[in-house]
Amino acid sequence: MYYKTRNLVRMHDTDMAGILYFPRIYRFVNDGLEDLMESEGYGFIRVFKDSKLLTVTVHCEADYYSPLKVGDELNIHIAVERIGSSSFTMVYEIYKTDQTHAGRAKTVFTVIDRETKQKAGIPDPFKSMLEKYLLQEPA
Repeated sequence: MYYKTRNLVRMHDTDMAGILYFPRIYRFVNDGLEDLMESEGYGFIRVFKDSKLLTVTVHCEADYYSPLKVGDELNIHIAVERIGSSSFTMVYEIYKTDQTHAGRAKTVFTVIDRETKQKAGIPDPFKSMLEKYLLQEPA
């Protein structure tokens, strides 16, 4: 199942040619991830303030299929590709409102202990939430 959210390409997202500046795709995927986490009760403000565990990005990648320009409205579809014992992988499909597939991104997160900065297991309630968005293997 995909979590779906929306965003808008703004002037500060573009380069001198008026086309999306390549690292700004990560703003869209991070905004979408924040929306998903907030909707599931894991808002970043609460998590950063109260949690003994943190998630850190250890890998990110993106593919660009169609230029994005100022004013483009985006639909961002977010899913979990993989859940490990201490890490998980999120995938993001980015579409323009006319259904043009504009890009795809992936982020890998590792769970760490806030104090020791060592890897930690994914807590069961958080793992259960991630499993709701886990992509199904093709039959």
